[in-house]
Amino acid sequence: MSQTLRFPLIFLVCCADLAAADGSWQARMRDAARLDQAGRYTDAQRLYAAALEEAQSSGQQDRRLAESLNNLAAHYFQRGRYDDAEPLYRRSIDVWGTLGDTGSRDLAVTMNNLAALYRARGRYREAEPLYTAALERLEKTSGPASLEVAAGLNNLAELYRSLGRYKEAESAARRSVEISEMVDGGATLRTAASLFTLAGVQRDLGRYGEALKLLERSLAIRESALGPGHVQVAAALGNMADVYSLQRRFAEAEPLARRSLEIRESALGPEHPDVAVGLNNLAQVLRLQGRYIEAEPLYRRALATWEKSLGPEHPNVAKGLGNLADFYHERGREQAAETLLVRALAIEEKALGKDHPQVGILSRNLADVYLVQGRFRRAEEMQKKALRIFEKTFGAGDPMYRKTLEGYTRIEAMIKGLR
Repeated sequence: MSQTLRFPLIFLVCCADLAAADGSWQARMRDAARLDQAGRYTDAQRLYAAALEEAQSSGQQDRRLAESLNNLAAHYFQRGRYDDAEPLYRRSIDVWGTLGDTGSRDLAVTMNNLAALYRARGRYREAEPLYTAALERLEKTSGPASLEVAAGLNNLAELYRSLGRYKEAESAARRSVEISEMVDGGATLRTAASLFTLAGVQRDLGRYGEALKLLERSLAIRESALGPGHVQVAAALGNMADVYSLQRRFAEAEPLARRSLEIRESALGPEHPDVAVGLNNLAQVLRLQGRYIEAEPLYRRALATWEKSLGPEHPNVAKGLGNLADFYHERGREQAAETLLVRALAIEEKALGKDHPQVGILSRNLADVYLVQGRFRRAEEMQKKALRIFEKTFGAGDPMYRKTLEGYTRIEAMIKGLR
């Protein structure tokens, strides 16, 4: 599973006039941002909190307060502390709303950040209108070719990926890359984020060679700017490992997956949802090599981490359940696989809708389990459901559709043979 919960959030930077008026607050905000980028999260949090306390002490609803709230919320978000981040974003939006036109651009930035948090929590229906409203505002206030718009497009592309709307995701991601390269020159962290997202879309569409080229560019930029032990480096490594694994290039995939997991655990701690992504990706690499004893505890730990950090109904939990079910199916533990797949399917249908590609994948996998159990009618039902979803999403010429059609034809032949 190629996935990361890291989003290109926007940290606000105070204006020069305000900095001159209050140098201590400005210094804290600047130093906190520098520490955050360097991965020194505890020190960064202390300075963000001190800046917020200073802004609140004036008792005024001003830019300092709104910026302090946004930046501390963005810090919490990156640390996986979503419950702490959300009320701060909401407070920041309220403050920006009192400042009129002078806060319009920054209001859009915080709206975009709150939408990113909604997506991370699987609250896609709340995220999309907030993303689009923020993007419209940013295009008006910052210009259609601004870096803020590139960030908004990038986040919107990630949302469309989650929703299985790949054409829209690719369009938004490509525009984000174009803006970033035009403004930044093609070798900055903003461009690296856009390349990373476009690579994810290419991976989803089965264009593995293109995905790897984009990930290699993103990785080179991030390693140069942030150093080899940063979580953004880990994200690129993890997704490269995922693509190599899909190509069955395990000798290349495994060391990247291990390095990605090590970085995440060191930087984020063992209970962060991004660590679960690393655990899951390494488990996938090991399972596909038949190394089941090594893979199973990683799958279980990833699933437990997602359930604890994101809640039992999050789409990531469904993906973890689905991957563990695949493991059980390969080991001949069909009842255990069925139980997990049924639960995963219910989560995905509720969160993503009945026509989402992930629902199709789970339905097809459940059909395989029913087939082994000799429950041919149930297998036919699930395979037909998957076939309909893939035809609608990808078209009849897509390899996934053709493979599913072959499976459906085989099941029908089995049923006819029993008559």
